[in-house]
Amino acid sequence: MSLLRSLNRKKSRDQKNLFLVEGVRLTREAALSDFEIEEAYYTSGILEQPEGADLIRRLERKSGRIERLTSRELQSLSSTVTTQGVLAVVRKRAAGAASILRSGDRPHLIVAADAISDPGNLGSIIRTCDWFAADGLLLGRSTVELTNPKVVRGTMGGIFRVPIAEEVDLHSALQEAERLGYTLYLSEAGGDEEVGRVVYERKVLVVFGNEARGFSEGIRSLVSRRIAIPRYGMAESLNVGVACGIVLSAVRQARGETVP
Repeated sequence: MSLLRSLNRKKSRDQKNLFLVEGVRLTREAALSDFEIEEAYYTSGILEQPEGADLIRRLERKSGRIERLTSRELQSLSSTVTTQGVLAVVRKRAAGAASILRSGDRPHLIVAADAISDPGNLGSIIRTCDWFAADGLLLGRSTVELTNPKVVRGTMGGIFRVPIAEEVDLHSALQEAERLGYTLYLSEAGGDEEVGRVVYERKVLVVFGNEARGFSEGIRSLVSRRIAIPRYGMAESLNVGVACGIVLSAVRQARGETVP
């Protein structure tokens, strides 16, 4: 159980290449994904929950080790107020930027995060990418850690479905994307193109910047097209996760893409 406690620290997650998922929903998403589950722990109470017994059977088939603990023991390992009676140790599996950008001739929609610092915001962006079936997410080197527990919870399972590349040199990645035929956009309040009026190309990459500082100068100099979400009220700014949803919806609709 010392392994589980250590995974509450970023240094240990990086060294061991593992992270924790907690709760029925996230653990089920991990069990249904092709991520590798190293260990799983649960309490007897989960067997009384709807679908709880099915989840434990899935974990027994998939994980290298599964163990029943008391509620007190499990809670001592958790980073949340309530564990919902189950948690799992999952092996990290990050995609490469090159594989995400590779699309052939088919339409592609990529999101890039330039120094997003708030875990909740990154979790929301991943969840949004999952909702709009983005083809991948590039996380710049200054962006918050993908497997931070708050990020993982905020994704609502999207972390297991969206191809995500971490520690990306965004400057090089954007140059490569342009070489591959992507149209690059920055999403910012002062953009000169209204998000709903843009004619989006078949291969789109949208960059979202830091919540307070915006974009790094190197990124800004690479991208000439800047799209803005019109403001109708008095709020000073728009949450970056909300902005991501508005932009991705606009791209899908402008290209006439229908729900599968």
